[in-house]
Amino acid sequence: MAQQQLFQTIESNIYLYGGHFQRNFPSWHYPREQHQLFELIAVMQGSVTMFMGTSRRVISAGESVIITPETPHESFNFSGDRLQFFCFHFNVGDLDLKTRIIKNLGNVVIPADSVVSQAARKLIQSIVVLEEANVQATERKFRLEIFFLDFMIALSKSQPVVTTAQEYPEREVILAQKLASGLFAEDTTRRTFQAVCAHRNISTTYGHRIFKKIYGVTPTEYAKERQFSRAKGLLEIGENSIEAIALQMKFSSQASFSKQFKQWSGMTPSAFRKTQRRERHSADYLV
Repeated sequence: MAQQQLFQTIESNIYLYGGHFQRNFPSWHYPREQHQLFELIAVMQGSVTMFMGTSRRVISAGESVIITPETPHESFNFSGDRLQFFCFHFNVGDLDLKTRIIKNLGNVVIPADSVVSQAARKLIQSIVVLEEANVQATERKFRLEIFFLDFMIALSKSQPVVTTAQEYPEREVILAQKLASGLFAEDTTRRTFQAVCAHRNISTTYGHRIFKKIYGVTPTEYAKERQFSRAKGLLEIGENSIEAIALQMKFSSQASFSKQFKQWSGMTPSAFRKTQRRERHSADYLV
């Protein structure tokens, strides 16, 4: 009987890491980072402003972005609305596919009606259903791989995505990032923008103009958002008392911290902490 060739040797090398849902208040910020993996971010509610290299892009609900390896990126919620997104890091061993992802999809806003964004939403929904089912660990692992391979098929069929983005001279982006990081000392003490500019041997006027041009907000607004984001993070962790958090953030007293936090969020730190506990208990990430 003649042998019928069905397929040749197949070698598959995929790597999935750190898949999670993220829910954030306005003024959320994630500091600049870069890593050796691809990162998919699929926004479900609100919008996230991302600085990638020398470009600024806004990813809105339904849209997604694939950040390529070694690309510096920094994320903000400037929209004033709640932000929800799904994120995971991945890598693939297939060099042709990796090149295709970088060339066609890397660091651009992928439209909500595109095959890739639709596949990302299907991946999220499949993972949620799997998490709710009582599935044995080995089966769960293989099903996650199947879901991801379906997503890879969509990536392999992708066409180049062209979107507009605000591009800036690299020297201006680097300067703005140094000014932003200089606003806070290592012990989280707030520095004045005038002092930060003096340290960089530039005028406050020039520094302010470059900062607003790159980040889209003033240094004062940026610093307020960073402090608000850190305060919310410390309250969400729940390990320290509100008094301890006030001291950690260099407020003179718990009362002054509570007053400032209420101006930021419209609620007291204790009320915010209770809200977060309720939301963690009853989270529905696909609403």
